[in-house]
Amino acid sequence: MKIKTKASLLSFVWLICILLPLTFFIYVLYARLEKDEEMATLENAAQVILQSSSPAELLQEGNTRILKMYLPDHTMIRTLDPSSTVINLASHTFEYVGVPPKYTETTEAYSQELNDETIMIVRTPIRQGADIVGTLEIVSEANELKESLYRLVSIMSFVTLATILVSISASFLLSKMIFMPLSRMVQTLKDIQTNLQIKKLPLDRKSKDELYQLSETFNHLMERVETSMKKQRQFISDASHEFKTSLTILEGYTSLIRRWGFEDIDLHKEALTAIHEECLRMKHVTYQLLELADLEHEGQLTLSQFDLVALCKESIHLLQPLSTKETRFIPSEYNLIIEADKLKVKQVILIILDNAMKYSKQHIEIHLTRKESSVCLRMIDDGIGIPAEELPFVFERFYRVDRSRNRQTGGSGLGLSIAKRLIDQHQGTIEIRSELQKGTEVIITLPINRNKPPISS
Repeated sequence: MKIKTKASLLSFVWLICILLPLTFFIYVLYARLEKDEEMATLENAAQVILQSSSPAELLQEGNTRILKMYLPDHTMIRTLDPSSTVINLASHTFEYVGVPPKYTETTEAYSQELNDETIMIVRTPIRQGADIVGTLEIVSEANELKESLYRLVSIMSFVTLATILVSISASFLLSKMIFMPLSRMVQTLKDIQTNLQIKKLPLDRKSKDELYQLSETFNHLMERVETSMKKQRQFISDASHEFKTSLTILEGYTSLIRRWGFEDIDLHKEALTAIHEECLRMKHVTYQLLELADLEHEGQLTLSQFDLVALCKESIHLLQPLSTKETRFIPSEYNLIIEADKLKVKQVILIILDNAMKYSKQHIEIHLTRKESSVCLRMIDDGIGIPAEELPFVFERFYRVDRSRNRQTGGSGLGLSIAKRLIDQHQGTIEIRSELQKGTEVIITLPINRNKPPISS
């Protein structure tokens, strides 16, 4: 069952649960008021008879003429003496004779069932001075009450039926209007599943309700999915190109060996060397891809407190023998203790420093300073720089500013992507500023305490 059908039925059941008790309450209240009004009419009629006729006339045997003057339809009027004996009786029907006469010294008014009919009985004392000499008794069928209640039941039945029909129609229409964005969302998802094409929901800018927010969130999600799909296609394309190039080289050198390698030992060695280097490169790229996959799942950090100054010196000492470029480290303090994952921070430093050593001309400067709740590491080289239009893409996977130069230096285009993911895990920031032929500056900001995000510079 669809959710809009459930909502419609639920609202309908809720309305019925309210309408039926309310209808019953109105019926009972109206019936009581009508009954009280009928009883008051009979009591007024009894008072009129007592005021218009003397006790002697009322209790004179055979004097029914006076009672017939006040006798309405479907009514019996009789007078009783103190022994409950009927003195006079006037009636249009003999059905009420079965009501036993009763002498009373106080006024009584009540109703009872007689022959499956509701009758009303009013008994009023007949006074002569201070003495009570008899009882005036009026018995009447509640015809007006029955007619009034019948009209009430007819009207309320019609109103209730009309309300139910209108409620059903309005519930389904309202549910359709309310859940239309959900229906569109379901249809959009089906279209995406069928055609694999990202679509968005139309938004009603006038409405800012929860369904609008849901539709807006759905569109944002589709944008992210579309972006992710584009990046995935780009990633597959770049990775395929990367491995295709390596496989082409391996195929070329193995073919060369098969043709002439066994006859020319120098050619054989050259081919094996090239194949070995290309295998190492493919191994390096594969490891980096696996590492990126792990980082995508927000791998856990092994937090510890360590001296970032000592870690920078250690990283420089590790890479300096591999380059002829001069590296100068300028810390603002002798010791700078932070809480982070030491191995991953060291990996970031090695990635950025390795790039700087590859592309700088003469020297590299590393500045380390403390801020309020963060540290700032700046690596500046005097290399050829990066064009301004290329800067927004340098952290993308396999992205290369100069593909031919990067391949010669062994780069895969994954290092900066890994570095950014590691910095993001530490709630830090990494930024690259560069100008052609003037060098490149990489700015890394890390929180001193992992629970406190760094202040943006």
